[in-house]
Amino acid sequence: MQAVRDLRIVVVMAAVCGCAAHAGGAAPAAATASRPELAAPTPHQRMVDELNEALRRGDFEAAATAVDRARQAPPQAQPSPQALAYYDATVRAYRGDYRGAAKVMADHAAKVGPTAQAAFEFHDAMIALRTADGDLLGALVECEEMVKAGTLGVWTPSDGDRMTLVRLKEHWHRAYLLRMVAQTLTGAERQTFIAYAEGARRDYAALAAPLGLRDSIAVLDAYFAFCDGARANMREAALRVNAVEDDDIEDLYLVQLALDGAGDSAAAAAVRKRMLGLTAATVLTPVFLDWMRADDAPADQPRRFSPKHPIGARPAR
Repeated sequence: MQAVRDLRIVVVMAAVCGCAAHAGGAAPAAATASRPELAAPTPHQRMVDELNEALRRGDFEAAATAVDRARQAPPQAQPSPQALAYYDATVRAYRGDYRGAAKVMADHAAKVGPTAQAAFEFHDAMIALRTADGDLLGALVECEEMVKAGTLGVWTPSDGDRMTLVRLKEHWHRAYLLRMVAQTLTGAERQTFIAYAEGARRDYAALAAPLGLRDSIAVLDAYFAFCDGARANMREAALRVNAVEDDDIEDLYLVQLALDGAGDSAAAAAVRKRMLGLTAATVLTPVFLDWMRADDAPADQPRRFSPKHPIGARPAR
């Protein structure tokens, strides 16, 4: 969900760790760019570099060691507590321990309190982690906690209004999650939850359209069309997303899902290739890559829970 990026509001790791690279921007080192000898890496950057390299190799032990080493460094040589919590959760997520990753983030959010920006951002990330665990109720609870933290917050986004950001996130996630819940139901109950989801989607579009957030509106449209089995609408909505420039892995997962459902396998494959080409480690990356791979399992294998298969088998608890 790219409302944060499109509004140029600080995203999770830009705000939590001061790392603009995760927001798609350049590192704010203009003074050192012309003097490479002065650009000594910060403790945060050293940890991130080591962790990214280890995760690219699939070496989870080395990635965890990078975080532990940074945590045990002298106080002046440590990354921020937010960065340590975020990357601890990231390594756990790459290991498939989504519940453990969520606990790390929940503990940090509780420590900093509901008025802190990190609380808002961590609860936002935990929506995907709860969903990855097959816990749609928990994901909806995290959405409520995210809204609570954003409403109580005393921080100011770098650009835009805090409550606009909060409402954009609230409506988008409610629409997406409630439409997934509806897919697990039948009959009149299913139609009731579809109506709830459609209401949240209308609320999101009404707020997002004047802000020019066309891609994120289209991503929701694509998923709703997928759930409806409307192939022409899937493709039309998916093609409204600028997948070449969009580096939000959640957006890309839903776009390739719609393209594949519409029968456009070549376009879906191109989006999947872009997903696999994203190099910066985030706590959400393994969620959507795991779903993408599980969705492609042979038809004779049991289906695993994902937005494509909301009634699939939940992860073992």
